[in-house]
Amino acid sequence: MSKQTAPNKPSVKRVHVSSSSGDEVFGTDLAQIHNLLASIQEQLKSVVTRANLDESLRISLENIRSDICKEIKAEISVEITELKTTLSEEKEKVQALVLERDQLKSEMLSLATNQQRMENGIKDSIKLGNRNEQYSRKKNIKVLGVIEKDGENLRADFKKISFEYAGVRLNDTQIVAIHRLPSNNSDYPRPIIVKLLQSDVKIALMRKRQKFKVKGILLFEDITKRNTQLINRLKNHNSIDSAWVFNGSVHAKTYQDERLSFDLFDNITDKVNLHRTNQHD
Repeated sequence: MSKQTAPNKPSVKRVHVSSSSGDEVFGTDLAQIHNLLASIQEQLKSVVTRANLDESLRISLENIRSDICKEIKAEISVEITELKTTLSEEKEKVQALVLERDQLKSEMLSLATNQQRMENGIKDSIKLGNRNEQYSRKKNIKVLGVIEKDGENLRADFKKISFEYAGVRLNDTQIVAIHRLPSNNSDYPRPIIVKLLQSDVKIALMRKRQKFKVKGILLFEDITKRNTQLINRLKNHNSIDSAWVFNGSVHAKTYQDERLSFDLFDNITDKVNLHRTNQHD
């Protein structure tokens, strides 16, 4: 076998690097690294950490809240000022109304007092007039049931029936006046009013009323319209047994045999109770 020859190796060129050139490259790299680090540091300065962000957010919220509170306080302060002004104005109006009310109240009390005084005066006048009118009828007798006749002589007729029915003899001078009263009831004879000269003659006749009554003739006191109304009130009261007029005044007897006098505007219940209270005292 033939002996092979080894291939030829390529020649290697040896490169010589100078030390000065290597130092320059290394320095350049360091400068670049330094600049890069400086740039990174600058960039890191602008990077916000989580803690810094939370703190910044807290401060921002505090500032916002503070600003809102200031605005709200300012608005509330304005509203309070306006409200105080309004309340002050309303208070003045209320005070004016209260003053006006007090004045009106005073005027009303004065009017009520005057009205009460006038009413009392009117009542007193009515009572006095009624009392005088009743007193003027003190000697009068109202007669019912005397048949009407054409051309009648009432004086002579009354003298006759007084003697025949009651045994009371009258002369012409004892009868001051006698006449019939108007009446709307045509089914009954018109009433007769007899005015006598003396009270004792009237009393004598009134004591014989029962004898007249059996003959169909009724004798009554000549009572004013107001006293008639008072007597009707008394008779309809549950405490009153009977009522009548005597000597110009109205009197009544209770079911407990109490005798009282009444005036036109008396409260019957109050007067009876007051009488009983005074009796017990």
